[in-house]
Amino acid sequence: MCLPGLLFAGSAAGRVQQFHASWEQSSWTVVAAAQRCTLTHEIPRFGRARFEQQSGHRLQFSLLVDQPPIEDGTARIHAAVLPWTHGGQGRLLGNFTLHKGKTPLEVPREQAQRLYDELESGMKPVIEFSDWGDARDEVQVSLMPVRFRQALPEFLHCTAGLLQLDFEPLAEQTVLFTTNSTGLSRATRRVLEEVARKYRKQHDFRIVLGGHADDRGTSGYNMDLSRRRADMVARYLRSRGVPSKAVDTRYFGAAEPLVAGSGEQVWARNRRVTVWLAATG
Repeated sequence: MCLPGLLFAGSAAGRVQQFHASWEQSSWTVVAAAQRCTLTHEIPRFGRARFEQQSGHRLQFSLLVDQPPIEDGTARIHAAVLPWTHGGQGRLLGNFTLHKGKTPLEVPREQAQRLYDELESGMKPVIEFSDWGDARDEVQVSLMPVRFRQALPEFLHCTAGLLQLDFEPLAEQTVLFTTNSTGLSRATRRVLEEVARKYRKQHDFRIVLGGHADDRGTSGYNMDLSRRRADMVARYLRSRGVPSKAVDTRYFGAAEPLVAGSGEQVWARNRRVTVWLAATG
């Protein structure tokens, strides 16, 4: 990895490529969308750092770079004290794997939360890895906490409106319905056949179903319709060999639209059952 405008330190045999926003440049931008909230930080000459929370999922963190790694590797994360602050010590936050050819660079979710907490406390997280040119240089990507707290109220307001689940999905699929219907289309049956086949083969997960409706109709009608859709999917899975104890149904009416707005294209995507695969126990 070699980008223009690098800052170098150290000897020629072990230079450090440093990427970070200056105090004046540092900013955090919130984007709110249906089922998703993002908090983004621009890193000049490198790319962007992004926290993302999707409906029903825990916080995620990734680095969006223009050039993916050309070899597998390991990155280290530590939290550093800003030079203009007083007191405190840096701390190691752990390692994560860089995968050849894969971008964005994603950290495990436990570390994503730690990065978020360190920024909130005023620390500067630093992500370090060997450059993927000749691996002779050290790359240091810093996340500046300047103006992070100012963006938090807007981000927290956004995430408060997301669906909160009491489990972390292992996988997720969506099946759709026609207006006022609980009938299963051919495409829906194919998806559910695959889910049932996977369960019969593995038996190491449970299935959680979330029924939804579009926003037309009364609240009571939509809630009942979403329940009946989830129940229909559950019955079909049971008919394909999935035991009742492995299926959990929930329903949300029109309260959790996948797409905001109105019109047939929007309503068609919101008439759905979400099929989550979750760990047992």
